[in-house]
Amino acid sequence: MEEFDIPVEFGQAIREDEQFSVSVVGMKRVLALLDEYDVKATCFTTANFADHERALLGEMGERCEIASHGYWHSSFEGDDLEKSRLVLEELSGQEVRGFRRARFAETSHEAILKAGYTYNSSENPIWMPGRYNHFFKQRRAYMNGELLNVPISASPGLRVPLFWLGIKNFPKWLIRYASWHALKSDGYLNVFFHPWEFSDIRGYELPGYVKGRCGEAMVERLAWYLKWLKERGAFVTFSEFAKDYQRKT
Repeated sequence: MEEFDIPVEFGQAIREDEQFSVSVVGMKRVLALLDEYDVKATCFTTANFADHERALLGEMGERCEIASHGYWHSSFEGDDLEKSRLVLEELSGQEVRGFRRARFAETSHEAILKAGYTYNSSENPIWMPGRYNHFFKQRRAYMNGELLNVPISASPGLRVPLFWLGIKNFPKWLIRYASWHALKSDGYLNVFFHPWEFSDIRGYELPGYVKGRCGEAMVERLAWYLKWLKERGAFVTFSEFAKDYQRKT
């Protein structure tokens, strides 16, 4: 859950209130799907968004675990780690245990732990042309001292990416195969989406791979994916996953 600021990355100005409104529309559609299919989720949320959309944060908190996505989505300073956690805890009434850095930028594990978090999901172990090459980094969940790190899922071997861009653009057979392969190998699946994907963003100057399937078309795809996944496992929050992981290890 974040400001819809991706047009800025591609040189298109967008007002802050519009950034919020686009994400609000999409998040309401996502919450409806979570209710329909009785799905648990964790919402990594910027404190800036939570502060501006407190009513929606309350709706999210009724269905989802709230975790931190930093204070702002387009900028980051060291004290944002703790500051975002404290603001989110105050606004949501939940204990905020998890962190995910915007755009998967490198963040010190020691700093994350010091800021009061117990788990981190800021690593995407794939090659993302033009962004990063993490193809040879740890793919499965692992402990770094007292911090649990849960990378975004990718299939073993070829590391077919199972994050928003992949699930938005890949054919369904490839999504099913890669998801099944990761579940079979790892015993869990960690995928994510942005709320603004579920709004109609076709009018913005964005590449086709970003806006090509959006709004109702993306709602239909997520509904299909949730139904397929429900036959193969149980949905849990990150905190529940972390508790079970630490119990087993």
